[in-house]
Amino acid sequence: TPQHSHKTHKDTHLSIAMGVLQRADDMIKEEVADLKGARPADSKIEEVLRVNMGAPSWLTRTFLEDGGYMKTLFSLLVPIMTPLLKLLFFLVNCIPGRFRHTVTIKAFKLWLALHRRLPPWVVRRGMSDNMSLEAHSLHNILWWARIIPCPIFGMRFGLSQLGNNFPSSAPVEYHDSKHTPGLRSGYVKILPDSVPKEKRPVLLWAFGGAYVSGDVAGNVPVAEHYGRTMNCDVFVVDMRLCPEYQVTDAVLDLYRGYLWLLERVPAENILMLGISSGGGAVLRVCQLARASQQEREEYFGSERGEVPPGAPQPAGAILLGPFVKYTKVEGSMLDNCKYDLIVSPRVLEAILPSRCVMAGGEDRLVICSPLAQTMEGLPPLMISVSEHECLIDEDLLLAEKAQAAKVDVELSTRPYMPHVYQMLSPFVPEAAEEEQKIFDWMRRRGGIWANKEAKKTTEEVKEEKEARKEEEEEEKANKGEEEEKKEEGEQSKQQQQQQQQQQQQQEAAQKAKTKAKGGKAKATAAKK
Repeated sequence: TPQHSHKTHKDTHLSIAMGVLQRADDMIKEEVADLKGARPADSKIEEVLRVNMGAPSWLTRTFLEDGGYMKTLFSLLVPIMTPLLKLLFFLVNCIPGRFRHTVTIKAFKLWLALHRRLPPWVVRRGMSDNMSLEAHSLHNILWWARIIPCPIFGMRFGLSQLGNNFPSSAPVEYHDSKHTPGLRSGYVKILPDSVPKEKRPVLLWAFGGAYVSGDVAGNVPVAEHYGRTMNCDVFVVDMRLCPEYQVTDAVLDLYRGYLWLLERVPAENILMLGISSGGGAVLRVCQLARASQQEREEYFGSERGEVPPGAPQPAGAILLGPFVKYTKVEGSMLDNCKYDLIVSPRVLEAILPSRCVMAGGEDRLVICSPLAQTMEGLPPLMISVSEHECLIDEDLLLAEKAQAAKVDVELSTRPYMPHVYQMLSPFVPEAAEEEQKIFDWMRRRGGIWANKEAKKTTEEVKEEKEARKEEEEEEKANKGEEEEKKEEGEQSKQQQQQQQQQQQQQEAAQKAKTKAKGGKAKATAAKK
């Protein structure tokens, strides 16, 4: 009947709807179970990283996005305040370096102590809760730089203060360039003069700064820290900067610095270390050292004077977040700038528009990019990079390409850290651990680098820490036993004192009773 068919259809729709709801409910339960870890161990959940301290986008949009009122306001204010800022930077640089270092370290300790007292939900504002508290506290300082425009003179001042992180006391010999007036490289002397050149290890240091900033003075204290740890001299090469010059000029300065060092020590005594763009320059120098004379002439050009000859490869090269790809801006360079505290969107705004000019034209972007060149014949490489910095993609490609060319490559990555975080070892434990890995790699080069005078390896440091922990636990246990014995002794003394007091009280009470009895006896006798 029509009523029966209508009722049947109604029941059918109802059963279908109930089935859909049941399946949806099952899916929700599965998702909840997955979030609770009820799924197998091989299924991983991607961690949701915190952006902009976890602040809502409606609050940060005006500061960070193009067209935002506050971003436009700051962009207008910085050119107006440029003379005042330059004067302030000049006055800061007049302060002695040792005093600046002391103030920097103590100020950070106070800042960290404040973070330890405040609730975690207030201070843990970095990209992940898995970061150390020190990393969160440093993030809460550096994050604010992404709000302010980053002119080149500001970048140069910022990197000139890198030495504030480390104390410096070693003598430095400055050597003027024979080819380029104004360039002064610094040779940090750690070893005594009595050490012959055959037994003298030297670390050649190339500073970073996206080829537009960086200097010798700001890097000498950091280089000295590495030199003292490894018991080696350090040669900090001065390089010309963009946009006054080009990337090729900086690489040429570094190449000439390497040739100057080869006149004094053999190649097997030299390790190279490059930071960011300095890492790209180090890699390009190693490539050009083994290239043909024609390839070097094509790269350097005749307008820069005599083209330097080929050279032997060093014992190895350490690349800290190397900047090696200049052709395209893509991938992590754009995606990770929202997390990276060093290469922020403001830095990209200052650097990327002029990259063709820095290379000497768009047609020279390929020849300037170390990643676009052959990797055959390179020395052993240590590539250290953060998994969440802007250069992670190109550094992974570099490691893959070098390994395919049968180059000895060690790739070390660490999450949640900014670009060139390795320079923050006095503040962040993650950076200190990575620094130890770098020292271990240097020692594994063997020969003159496996010296006994160098400071201890990571394994030795861990063993010492474990031994210290055991000693501390034993001391605590011994102290606990001593304290227990002392407490027992004090308790026994107190008990003895209490017993003596009770005895004295009982004796006094008995005396009082006997006196009272004697008094009563006298009184009765007197009455009688």
